[in-house]
Amino acid sequence: MTGAANGIFMNTDNITAQLQNWDNFCRYHANSDWNGTWTRYSAQRKIIESFNCIRSFQISTDGSEIYHQNHYTYADGRKETKTFGPYQKPVTRCLFLDNSFSWGSTKIESDSNFGFETGFRYEDRRTSVVIMYDKAGSLEMILVIVESSNTFPEKPNAPFVKEFSGNGRGTAKTITPDWLVSSRIDVSWNRLENLGDDYQTLYFSDGISITCPPKIASRQDFLAAVDWQINPNLLQCGIRNYDSSGFTDFTLQTFIFDT
Repeated sequence: MTGAANGIFMNTDNITAQLQNWDNFCRYHANSDWNGTWTRYSAQRKIIESFNCIRSFQISTDGSEIYHQNHYTYADGRKETKTFGPYQKPVTRCLFLDNSFSWGSTKIESDSNFGFETGFRYEDRRTSVVIMYDKAGSLEMILVIVESSNTFPEKPNAPFVKEFSGNGRGTAKTITPDWLVSSRIDVSWNRLENLGDDYQTLYFSDGISITCPPKIASRQDFLAAVDWQINPNLLQCGIRNYDSSGFTDFTLQTFIFDT
């Protein structure tokens, strides 16, 4: 056994898993400056504001630290830089499962906002979504981030609705808050839009959609999913699962659809 990190007493399996989490951070996300268009939406999917941001992740020479800066350029021309970290190997607040990532609130607390970010990388593109609830537990804001390692993406266009023809083949992997990753399993394609009245699905540009409850409460079981249709035949879905005690795990589903 080893000492504690982030309040979790770790054994050898935990250390190996946390190192893999760090390696995924470095491999998929901390190897480029990400030029992004950030668009804030209301819960009714009305655009509040849109601006540009470069998220810069730089790995130290010895690989033990990651330096993170966000360089914002707002619609009125104002510029701002914020510095985060540095992150020390292998400690991060974020779960990195293959090319996906997710971090944020782990439980609903009274008189506190609740939110999280879930995202993916594919080749020279990244997409992520921040979902925020207000202190009363009502969906308040959605931030959609579309990034490229080459140039700034265009401003968002009309919302995008998923349409597939043929059958889909899917796999899923799950990571727990202590970084342990499950084996990959086969899964069937099921539309999250069919979860029922306790959930709503909102569509955005660039193949992005979210499915989440319009209102959440303490000790409630629920999930919150972000879908990204990367191309006409490939879709990834990141799902955060909560039970009465709080955040339980993050699942990455990948579907390939026949043409």
